Amino acid sequence: MKDACLTCHKTPVQTRRDFMKTAAVALPLLAVTSGAEILPSEGRKIRYVGWQVGLTYQSFRPQGLDRDYLLCLLDEMAAQRMNLLSLMMMSYGYFDPEHDGYAWPVRNPALLPYLDSQCLNSHEDKEFIREIIQAAGDRGIEIQLFLNWGIWNPEKIRLGYPTARVQENRGGGSKGWLHCPDTAGGWQAGLDEVGDLLSFYDHPNMRGFAFERVGYQGRDYCYCPETRKRFMSDTNSTMTTAGNAAVDAWKKDRVTHLLSSYTRHIRQLHPECSIGLHTQCAPGWGHDPARLQSCGIDFLLPHTIQFEETEASLHALLNRLEPNSCVLHFCTRDKRPANYNLWVKTPEIINRAFEWIRRYPGENLAGFLFFNEPATSEANKKAVYENLKRFDW
Repeated sequence: MKDACLTCHKTPVQTRRDFMKTAAVALPLLAVTSGAEILPSEGRKIRYVGWQVGLTYQSFRPQGLDRDYLLCLLDEMAAQRMNLLSLMMMSYGYFDPEHDGYAWPVRNPALLPYLDSQCLNSHEDKEFIREIIQAAGDRGIEIQLFLNWGIWNPEKIRLGYPTARVQENRGGGSKGWLHCPDTAGGWQAGLDEVGDLLSFYDHPNMRGFAFERVGYQGRDYCYCPETRKRFMSDTNSTMTTAGNAAVDAWKKDRVTHLLSSYTRHIRQLHPECSIGLHTQCAPGWGHDPARLQSCGIDFLLPHTIQFEETEASLHALLNRLEPNSCVLHFCTRDKRPANYNLWVKTPEIINRAFEWIRRYPGENLAGFLFFNEPATSEANKKAVYENLKRFDW
């Protein structure tokens, strides 16, 4: 997504953040043709095209990706005129048993228990992503860094943040690894990890940061003691007896405040950094499309064909996310993570999805971020590159 901006700004006043808010300008759509060669200049106008890469997540390598792998990918991207590489700088063992934790040389002592020591790049003397960031810039490709806020191994994150808590349902039960932003430890861990990451990679070509998710797991979560206490303080009513409408409204207010605090923290480190939010604004998360821009969010990275869907459902999603610019987090994988019922992609599915996107009548399409390159077959990659000829950037 989780985005950045190229070096085409006319004046210092026209920042990357300003551009992202106006980048999703659509040209008239072409009629769908079959078999005819379509030149890039005939296609729909977009702004960003690139890959997101899990440095360790679904890398299928014990040490994660290495320097040579990413340099080869950068050359391939440059040949396809791609302009954005997003680096997912953590993994979680719940979905990838081979890797769990942070993929850079963490400096904050409280975060050290969550360092993925198997990862080559997590060791200071073997770190190579700084070189990749520069190499990307040399090829006209911007770098975005990406983290999954709150999706942490509970046993490891609590070693540094004892009060961090996995989100709970009404009955006090929990599942998965998503932590609650209302706990002091969980919130501080999120601030510390992005601060550590962006401070380590303080490079001119580190142009954007994106994240999932800062919010709640859904309408049944979170009902932990800290969240119920916050709800009572804000509304003077009991969360467990309030109706869904009242809880949903409060969640939107609460998450709007949290997102604003989070983006302020990021821009204290990188004032010109563009910020993307990986979300579909699903019910119960607390993400309100009408207020995300006011939170400092420059664009959204919505799941796109992550799970099986239709043209109508995809168009409805993008319409619901207006007025936010969307860089589609377009799943191209044909290898499933563990514990994840991913829609396994084929070239035919990818071709079909591209046609749906070309026919979308809205004007908030800003580009594509394809995920996850190491888990994408050559056949699927070929389908991506061929379909991109129908777009112009």
